[in-house]
Amino acid sequence: MKTLIAATLLTATALSTPALAFSLSTQGLTRNLSFPEPVSEPVTQDTTNPGK
Repeated sequence: MKTLIAATLLTATALSTPALAFSLSTQGLTRNLSFPEPVSEPVTQDTTNPGK
């Protein structure tokens, strides 16, 4: 089992090295994580005194 894992790891490394060496674009592999701007909430002032 250790031999199989080692062989798989070496094969994956050998296959990914040319992509890194030639700087191929990997933009299409992951989704763009864009988040909307947060909506500001109105500031209110209560009549309570939390310090007392």
